[in-house]
Amino acid sequence: MAFLLSIKYYWHNECTGRYIHLGIFATMQIILNRQSYSQSGFTLIELMIVIAIIGVLTAIATLSYQNQVRKAHIMTIYQTLSQYQIRYQTLMDEGGTITNFSTSDLNMPTQTKYCQFSVNAPNLGYSTPNAIVCQVQNLNYLTNQTLSLNLNVDSSWSCQASSGIAREYLPQACQ
Repeated sequence: MAFLLSIKYYWHNECTGRYIHLGIFATMQIILNRQSYSQSGFTLIELMIVIAIIGVLTAIATLSYQNQVRKAHIMTIYQTLSQYQIRYQTLMDEGGTITNFSTSDLNMPTQTKYCQFSVNAPNLGYSTPNAIVCQVQNLNYLTNQTLSLNLNVDSSWSCQASSGIAREYLPQACQ
C-alpha cells in the first residue's frame, strides 16, 4: 500500500488578489529554509557556563549563610549572659554576700545548649573580671572558647571574648 503525499505551496499576490503555485523546487527550498531557522536551543558551552555561574553563586550563598548562623549562635550566648548580668546586679544591690554568688543563687542553670556557666563573686571596690562566664559547648567551631561579662569598678559591665572567637561574629558590645 503506497501513500501519496502532496504538499503545495502558494504565494498570494496582493496586487492581483490571486494565488500562484510555486512549484516543487520552490516548495522544497521553503521547507529546507524553515527547518534551518526552526532549530533552537543552547550549546554545550552555554550550558556549562550557566552551571558554573550557579555553582559560584551557591558557594557564596553557603558561606554567607554559615557566617550568619555563627553570628546568631554568639548573639544567643551574649543575650543569655546579659540576662544573668541583671540578676547578678540585683543580688549585689540587695546586699548579697560573697557566698551567694553561684549559678543557683542567681537562679540560672549551670548549662544551656551552648554554655556551661560559672559565676565569680564580686570584688567589692575593685573590678571583677569574669564575673559571669560561658564556656562554649556544642559548637564545633568554638571548641574551648569563652564569652564572659566583667564587672568594672564603676559598676558598669564589659564583655570579653576569648581569642579563638572571630571578631566578626561578636556583638558590638564585645568587640
